[in-house]
Amino acid sequence: MAKVFGTPAAWKGGNVCYGSGLTLKTAKKMLQAAENEAGKQGVPMVFAIADSGGNLLAFHRMENAMLISVQVAMDKAYTAVYGKMHTGSWTNPLKDGTLMPLFIHERLISFPGGFPLIKKGKLVGGLGVSGGTTEDVPVAMAALKAGGFSVSEAEEALKEAEKRG
Repeated sequence: MAKVFGTPAAWKGGNVCYGSGLTLKTAKKMLQAAENEAGKQGVPMVFAIADSGGNLLAFHRMENAMLISVQVAMDKAYTAVYGKMHTGSWTNPLKDGTLMPLFIHERLISFPGGFPLIKKGKLVGGLGVSGGTTEDVPVAMAALKAGGFSVSEAEEALKEAEKRG
């Protein structure tokens, strides 16, 4: 039997509201940290940071990163903002059909590497990392830490990936 998708806490009234306050200076620090970690991982990657409206604020593509990762990184950041949760959280509800009729749009990404940027209970933006497979989440964690954002969702995503093997 498929697991029932319960309403995420971030969707419940007032738990995570959209806000402002993400600066280009913070975004640039996040991009640099992401590039440094991707370099350690040995995978050329793409990083996108969106504001609280899902609009691109900052972007960086490492040399030789796959071109498909350009759009995927931007869409991960967008999905993280609009969904108010890690992009990998969409995988099971979409796979088992729970949310399929409700949430299909051309920019929805349902695999790991996109995280909402939350400060003081306000969603101020989204981060999207693309170019690897298992590398996307650790690279995102480095960017989140550099920006002063929580890495708890990223840590949970890593635990889920380890369970899957």
